Amino acid sequence: MKSIKSIAIKASMLAAMTVLASAAQAATWIDVGPASGFVIAGSTVTYSPSPALQVKYYDDNLVPQSPAAIQGYINGVFGTSLGAAVSYCDNATSGCTAGTTAGWSGGVNSYMSATAYDYLAIHFGKGELVFHWAAPVAAGTTFTVEGLPKDLSNYRAFISAVPEPETYAMLLAGLGLLGVMARRRQGE
Repeated sequence: MKSIKSIAIKASMLAAMTVLASAAQAATWIDVGPASGFVIAGSTVTYSPSPALQVKYYDDNLVPQSPAAIQGYINGVFGTSLGAAVSYCDNATSGCTAGTTAGWSGGVNSYMSATAYDYLAIHFGKGELVFHWAAPVAAGTTFTVEGLPKDLSNYRAFISAVPEPETYAMLLAGLGLLGVMARRRQGE
């Protein structure tokens, strides 16, 4: 009898924690692109270079905002394996590493990276936009965004990891080994 009561208590505690956890995770990632001119929080947002392959919007703060933390969020949402940030600005007008920003001018923010990138995360107010291009945006290309519902806070640019030649060699060796094993089984 004691074990049934104990199981019932544990089950009710688990159910309560699940409900609380789902309420705490109310913010979500939303596909808003790829075309420029999408609407978030009642504002029409345009960007260039356009179109990106994918544009996702997170409707709350991502904390912390370090490049490494944002890299982890992007890896989880896009199912990718990014390298470290290639350039970033810690605020809309300064604090840049391998990049420059013109900050806010007439409602337009612009950013230029000294290196190529194919993922760009921008943080504004209580939101995050992540852009992913099929081909890397060339170094020195100016990215502009206009119409954000809140002031822009920072930029984080990343490049996708490229497999090393050894990866392909291991893949081919594995396929060859599978072929040899299949051929042996046919002979038996």
